Amino acid sequence: MSLCLFSDNNNCAYCTIRHTKRKTDCAHNASSEGQSMKCINTYISQIRTEGRYLMKLGGKVAIVTGAGRGLGRAAALALAKAGAQVGVNALHADTAESTSNEIKALGGRAVALNADVTKSDEVNQVIKKTMQEFKRIDILVNCAGASAREEASLFKDSREDVWTRVIDLNLKSVLICTRAVINYMIEQKAGKIINISSTSGKIGDWGLVDYSAAKAGVIGFTRALALEVAPYGINVNAICPGQMESGARAHAEVLNPFFNEVVKRIYGSIPMGRRGKPEEVAEVVVFLASDESSYITGQSLCIDGGLSPP
Repeated sequence: MSLCLFSDNNNCAYCTIRHTKRKTDCAHNASSEGQSMKCINTYISQIRTEGRYLMKLGGKVAIVTGAGRGLGRAAALALAKAGAQVGVNALHADTAESTSNEIKALGGRAVALNADVTKSDEVNQVIKKTMQEFKRIDILVNCAGASAREEASLFKDSREDVWTRVIDLNLKSVLICTRAVINYMIEQKAGKIINISSTSGKIGDWGLVDYSAAKAGVIGFTRALALEVAPYGINVNAICPGQMESGARAHAEVLNPFFNEVVKRIYGSIPMGRRGKPEEVAEVVVFLASDESSYITGQSLCIDGGLSPP
């Protein structure tokens, strides 16, 4: 008999034979250390193959903005699979409810939230609702954002109302949402803030001057806030995705030939020759939300297929 390290409801997670006690000698006749390790390694392989997560975020509470679709939805689902309870915020209540229901269908806990993240009074209300539901907030993922898309243009042809909307959605919203949760995290002396910026904020993009400026602001905000809150055990990091698979982007390309040209220029510069998948960004969100990233703060990580220089 050798010690089997994995069990679930008193059954061996590999061979399903019942244990006499939880996490005690495995009853499947593992007569050597090597046999026990085979059991462990096979189980780990099964976890990865099935896309399941070890519960690294068990007991944690996360809020994800922009969680109705795209990167935000993928991040909310990934956090839930890692064990977090998730406040799912989206501008449209039906999309927030949809993502929340997906999490519940996986056996997770979630609450659908509906706030315009550019309005502090609405954000404060959803933070209050999250605290009432889950009693704490450990993780904030600021994912809401978008370029001008249908109204994108060269800067010489741009309009101030479009700049304002782009900057409010991509930068002001990050400040508003972070301000709403930061004192809870300071009181807890722990927290993870993950801001979704963009490679546009790192290197700038032709035809996306307002968006590039806003996303560069997110990177600067991330670095500065990290310095302020590090003594309280709070980590603040940014993720800078490159061009991603997105139904919203594809729709905008059809409506605005100029935006289609912007997208083509960026796509043609990606060394890996493909767009990223939301799930690839979501994996990094989980890592930055976990204790595995405890000594990482103030950083901006590019996930862009090699587009950005080091």
